[in-house]
Amino acid sequence: MSKIIQVVFKLLWGALRLAIWLLAVVFRLTFGLVWRQTLGRSTVYVRRDWNDRGVGRVRWSQLRDPRWDTVSGGAQIENPLPLLHGYVWCNKVRGKIGHSCAHGPGPHNIKVCMLREDNSRLIWQRLLELAGPDRRLDGG
Repeated sequence: MSKIIQVVFKLLWGALRLAIWLLAVVFRLTFGLVWRQTLGRSTVYVRRDWNDRGVGRVRWSQLRDPRWDTVSGGAQIENPLPLLHGYVWCNKVRGKIGHSCAHGPGPHNIKVCMLREDNSRLIWQRLLELAGPDRRLDGG
């Protein structure tokens, strides 16, 4: 009788482990998909230059090519440290940033700066994943 109980216990234990593993896979897939979909609709706050007072916002899905750079968009001002920059169509930016379409008919693909203090922790972490590690203190 004790042999039967051991076999039943092993079968139940194996089934429980399988159920937990399947549940973990489903959670990873579900929450991973939700994260990717939410991120596409998430807001990224941008500036034309690092010291620009005007802050605009764009959808994550409209931001292109995030990377570290020391030259800003617009006036091509040299930044004191490398900062995260990316590209977006000017007509997709909501808010007031330093771009007027005065140099020709829009929309234009413009370079924008993203600062850590403007964005959420999750957005900033995703930007760092795409652009590489934080280079502000590397000296270039």
